[in-house]
Amino acid sequence: MALPPVLSEINLLAVFAAGAAHMVTGLVWYAPKLFGNAWAELTGKDLKPASRWLVAGLVGHQVIALALAVIMNLAGATTVAGGIAVAVLVWAGFVVTLEVGELIWEKIPVRLFLIRIGNHLVALGIAGVILAVWR
Repeated sequence: MALPPVLSEINLLAVFAAGAAHMVTGLVWYAPKLFGNAWAELTGKDLKPASRWLVAGLVGHQVIALALAVIMNLAGATTVAGGIAVAVLVWAGFVVTLEVGELIWEKIPVRLFLIRIGNHLVALGIAGVILAVWR
């Protein structure tokens, strides 16, 4: 059974690179001197990851990259500007709207909300550029 064009035209190396970049962006974003200390203060948590969930996290970054690659293909994004535009649309349409629920129901501080959505904006933007230009 042949894959539909939207899947068969995906560059899996680009997906892997975009997933890795998405993960690294989060590691840098939540470094203590950038936003990590503020995040820890706002959440009351430390910066040590829950090691039993690390593999799930790695897989999650790759799934995000794969889903974004499909959306990039459907949108026909092949330039830096196109990659950023699609990434911002995904960010605004899915990430921000879901994170607003955290403001409403979990009553997280606005500063924490901004830290979280900022990370996603930058990470998706970088992944979007990789996926759009590396065909």
